[in-house]
Amino acid sequence: QETGLQYKKFMAYPWILTVTWPVDTDNEDYPLIRTGPYWKKFKANFCEFIAVLVQQCQCSILYDSYLMDTIISLLTGLADSMVRAFRHTSTLAAMKLLTAVVSIHLNLDVNKHNAQRLYEVEKKRIGGKRTNYRLDQLERKRKEVRKVSFMGDV
Repeated sequence: QETGLQYKKFMAYPWILTVTWPVDTDNEDYPLIRTGPYWKKFKANFCEFIAVLVQQCQCSILYDSYLMDTIISLLTGLADSMVRAFRHTSTLAAMKLLTAVVSIHLNLDVNKHNAQRLYEVEKKRIGGKRTNYRLDQLERKRKEVRKVSFMGDV
């Protein structure tokens, strides 16, 4: 309080993240609302960072619940701040995060539908014959997509 900074601590086990911001909440000058080409680019890069983070994690750590729980805890804590800049920034980040997760879910749903369709077409094509390599490959792909889809629903 003596330095004019507000401290907010977030638990992100095993780390503790300390965020500082000037207590002067009347000052409306923070990066997301500033004007000019540099700040527009900053905002676009900030939003793109969140989308790319989720996209890069879509096949692995997105479903381990640790990463998402930590990010959601951080954004929830920031959204509850007295500082408008934190609230605005965390709300924007949460919206971009949700948009990216929904996009991945829709993509996964399309892949699941396509894998099922390809499997059924191949199965009809070979008719009553024994299974072939292509059908086995499509069955594995279908099971893999279904498994990832179920992990995402949890």
